[in-house]
Amino acid sequence: MKMTKSDTKQKITLSQLAYIFIQSQIGVDILNLPTVLHREVGADGWISLLIGGVISIFFVLMIVHISRCFPGEGLFDIMKSIFGKTLGSVAGFGYYVYFLVVAIYLLTSFGELINEWLLPETPILVLYALMLICAVYTISGGLTLIAKVFTFFAVILFLISVLFLFGFVDAKFIYMLPIGQASFSDYIEGIRVTLYSLSSYVLLLLFLPYAQGSYKKQTRTLVGANLIVIFFYLYTVIVSFAHFGSDQIDHVSQPVLYMLRTADSVIITRIDIFVLSLWTVFAMTAFAAYLYGAERAFAKIPKSKKKMLNVYTAAIIVLAVSYWSGLNEKNFRVIIDFQDKITEYFTVLIPILLFLLSFLRRKDKKKEAVQ
Repeated sequence: MKMTKSDTKQKITLSQLAYIFIQSQIGVDILNLPTVLHREVGADGWISLLIGGVISIFFVLMIVHISRCFPGEGLFDIMKSIFGKTLGSVAGFGYYVYFLVVAIYLLTSFGELINEWLLPETPILVLYALMLICAVYTISGGLTLIAKVFTFFAVILFLISVLFLFGFVDAKFIYMLPIGQASFSDYIEGIRVTLYSLSSYVLLLLFLPYAQGSYKKQTRTLVGANLIVIFFYLYTVIVSFAHFGSDQIDHVSQPVLYMLRTADSVIITRIDIFVLSLWTVFAMTAFAAYLYGAERAFAKIPKSKKKMLNVYTAAIIVLAVSYWSGLNEKNFRVIIDFQDKITEYFTVLIPILLFLLSFLRRKDKKKEAVQ
């Protein structure tokens, strides 16, 4: 099913598309990524990050190609066109579950982090509710409001990048030596971690049908946006590695925040708290993007045209499961393990399959043109 007349009114510009993509990528993982990469690859974690970043660019190119072969169609319509109505609906339900699981992970991680660093006495259910209210409001206005909110908060990435410079004060780049000591399997695991952190490119198939500009301009915009995210990740990982070293970073769960905790500034007393406050905006926008994906998927399953009912349904499910997962570490681990098991299918295997089968669509169009 292609865009309706009402859908065409919700066009977004290329810059808005870039902001949505960037903020969908940068969520909770950025605070823990340096530690996770170092545990998997050691001091060569930044190398795996670079390789994984390059691979993610190829996935972005694949997504744009798929969108080009199915103009005006979103992710769920494309799957029905390729797989057929039945299999396409099953795959659509799978993405509905995947988007919900990621949203649950983001909300639970956000609540735990804010509870630990900022509001230890506040009931975690209140933190969940506040995040949900912001996200639901953002997506309730449709794509136009989403684009405006993401654009408004885009400057925060620049502010956070500047504040991260304080981490270089006590940095020792000798901690990153020697280079090339990790095994091949360690590099592969590091690349997998990186791809999972950059896997929001799947959401692009929800936004590309509404983006202005030619496919060449869309490609340049999205590749540029992805490069910004990759360099921001690389910047964060390098400054964390150089600040803590191999002996300490494995034992620090949020190295970025601990790194800034000791930084001194005349203007800002606690830079770590200030950065965390800014970061909550990115946590909300990334969460809103996946909640929007779940709402779009739910709208296709029962063919419901009541948008807010779809939004509230997804929000209630996410809130309930997040509360359950936040009760103890064991429950949260269940969510993380389940997410790890399904992420490869919905961010790697299905996009590759859609990309390969999209060439058949192009061949069919050429045959129709000849006839």
